[in-house]
Amino acid sequence: MPDQQSLGGGSGVMEMQEIEIKLAVGEVGRLRSDLFSLGFRVAVPRFHELNLVFDTRDKDLARRRCLLRLRRGGVRNVLTAKAPSAPGRDHPGYKVRRETEVLVSDFDATRLILENSGFEVVFTYEKFREILEGRGVHVMLDETPAGNFIEIEGEPSAIDRLALDMGFRKEDYITANYRTLFLAGGGTGDMLFPQSRHESGKG
Repeated sequence: MPDQQSLGGGSGVMEMQEIEIKLAVGEVGRLRSDLFSLGFRVAVPRFHELNLVFDTRDKDLARRRCLLRLRRGGVRNVLTAKAPSAPGRDHPGYKVRRETEVLVSDFDATRLILENSGFEVVFTYEKFREILEGRGVHVMLDETPAGNFIEIEGEPSAIDRLALDMGFRKEDYITANYRTLFLAGGGTGDMLFPQSRHESGKG
């Protein structure tokens, strides 16, 4: 979910059902201009993200299709838990997850708490993200080591209308996460930019 300063607000826990898809794109700048022409505006300017994905040594969370992630994005740190959607609330063809997230003041201390509680970092990834909003959806423009993507988050009907107006079909929808896309593209280890100052699991 969009999680930077102008969208987060406050410091409490946020719970929601997240509905989204990804689309593989080429040059982000041209797509950005197309979105502006469709009436979108910048909700959060471009910022860098560092993400640590946690699991137990036995991969209990992955087995249950759950995610525990600590993110440093711009000026905020966010701890997020994701789980499969509740029965009867799924939308085939879209990525649907129950999401709970909370802002945390200290990235390193939160990581230490998780590691001392039996979790370990199993994947580290970074990207640059800009968030646009309009037409009932949020659009995340993501520049990653695995390529450029956009994520569209909102109700399925609104996602479909925007994707169609941008020249995409439902066959183009991607519901895999960035780790899966990175590994499918031949990546190994963590998904970091060349010459990144971050090392495997070391924020």
